Amino acid sequence: MVAARFDSMGSLTLRWPSNYRAVVALAEAYIAYEGSLPPEAQLQDISLTMIEAALAEAKVAIAAAQKGEQARAAAGETVQQTHKTIKPLLDRAIMQLKAQHFNQLAALEQWGLNTVMQQGKVRVRKPRTQRQWWELLQAYVAQEASLPPAEQISNPPLVVMQAHWQMLQLGLTQRTGGRDQREVHVEARNTAVLRLLDLLKAAAVLRLVADYNGVLTNELQLWGYRVNERP
Repeated sequence: MVAARFDSMGSLTLRWPSNYRAVVALAEAYIAYEGSLPPEAQLQDISLTMIEAALAEAKVAIAAAQKGEQARAAAGETVQQTHKTIKPLLDRAIMQLKAQHFNQLAALEQWGLNTVMQQGKVRVRKPRTQRQWWELLQAYVAQEASLPPAEQISNPPLVVMQAHWQMLQLGLTQRTGGRDQREVHVEARNTAVLRLLDLLKAAAVLRLVADYNGVLTNELQLWGYRVNERP
């Protein structure tokens, strides 16, 4: 990162952008004004072409990061909707299993439920977390699929629970993939935006040295830079 400090005794200070959107906005403003100048008045060491190329690279990286976030968010919504759907279905199945195995509730462990002995009685514990509900769904589907059709819970049907389990697995896989994709592209975005900001900082310094004897001026705002009164 370029650390640009100049005219420390002057009455003005230059504020650099603090996020990638602001960097892009500055670059667009800079390109618009610098491009309006005659070629002989444009900077040569930090050319307009260099900043245009850096801006294009940054925008590509920003779009890729946004795409990864959108994929993660969409998959996360699928996971949450599936979770909301399976809970009442599993509750219904648990009620039927408890009725069928009233005298042997410990048998419900085969369907993925936890049972404990309290005051001489077996009690069934329902899941408390999302992950536990998902683990219950997996065990429930596996156990029901191992039984003859006549012994399976009919409401909800096994085929319905299998479909929800497959949807949940797909959503979790896509959510993880989207998150990983976003992390990779966010790193690339940050690198590209930092390079763009470094070029804009260097251009500001060169412009001040070439045209204003190194003295900070409000005229830099023509290029999109933010110039404030020093507190």
